[in-house]
Amino acid sequence: MSNINNHGVSMNNIELSPHLQELTCEQAAAIQGGAKIQLFLGANFTGKSLLLTINKAGLSKKLTGQFNNSISSAKVLSGRWVLNTNGDGSGLFVEIGPRKAQYPRFEKVLNNTISFAKATVA
Repeated sequence: MSNINNHGVSMNNIELSPHLQELTCEQAAAIQGGAKIQLFLGANFTGKSLLLTINKAGLSKKLTGQFNNSISSAKVLSGRWVLNTNGDGSGLFVEIGPRKAQYPRFEKVLNNTISFAKATVA
């Protein structure tokens, strides 16, 4: 390591731009662990919560048990999500995200009706 400067190469003269690519927030989130969302049973992020992490866009999760048809609020931690009222990904839906976003209360039509979560951008 001590002889790295003895080779006559200046790090200031190396052009990196052809090798670098700007990332969107969604792409950076995917590199850091995928799309993440925290779903809450109560409004204003109260009650029990469920943390979903999906590492590839297009993957989904059917909500079961106490979280099926019981979600009232959500925090998008990374990525972009579609939440549906039917467990097969159909029905009414809401698109949320990208980036960090908070949804303290879903509209009446979606409150306590969400059964399906899909990461559209991980």
